[in-house]
Amino acid sequence: MNKETNFIIGTNNLIKIYKLGDVEVRALNGVSISVKKGGFISIMGASGSGKSTLMHIIGCLDRPTEGKIFLDGTDVSIMERDELAEIRNKKIGFIFQMFNLLPRMNAIENVELPLLYCDVEKKGRQKRALAALERVGLGDRIKHHPAELSGGQQQRVAIARALINNPAIILADEPTGNLDSKSGVEIIAILKKLHEQGHTIVTVTHDRAVAEHAERIVILKDGEITEEVKVRGNNEDNI
Repeated sequence: MNKETNFIIGTNNLIKIYKLGDVEVRALNGVSISVKKGGFISIMGASGSGKSTLMHIIGCLDRPTEGKIFLDGTDVSIMERDELAEIRNKKIGFIFQMFNLLPRMNAIENVELPLLYCDVEKKGRQKRALAALERVGLGDRIKHHPAELSGGQQQRVAIARALINNPAIILADEPTGNLDSKSGVEIIAILKKLHEQGHTIVTVTHDRAVAEHAERIVILKDGEITEEVKVRGNNEDNI
């Protein structure tokens, strides 16, 4: 059995090459990482380091040019698009810097969206969406549209949407990047609480202060891992 199957996330020598005309850009160059179930890691690097590319591959939004990616013991690098979409919907919750909320939908409707692909009837969708919004402290804002919410509140709606299918893995791409410092602290507190509740958390950030809330920091430069820093905790099984 491949050792990556012992982890909820495991990558083996990931290479990702983009072609721009006659020019090849190697965004990832042999990246291997592993995260055990319930772990919390941050991926850091400057712009162009490959951190967003790595996040997209872990999130089944893209495929590697070479190498393997395992999620919960399953080799997803060989899956077809429909299979990848199913994995994304069942196992992964996404949190983005720009929130990615639909402006014409209110908070509860935005949170319900992933359930539209799961054949959940309307009453069930609303019940689960309300529970997710209450988890992030927005039970009193369910009818508000994005324009009526602060940046921090919009990000909480996005977190509630990420939680709606109770994913094992939460991927957060610069989750505090568009927030003021107070709202950023609140979002990090929510992520830490979700980690305590058993979710595996992977954040991508350029902010060392944000990264240090994780258990481990993986630093990328020019598509390669240059350093791994254990931040807190002494139990190797958690990382």
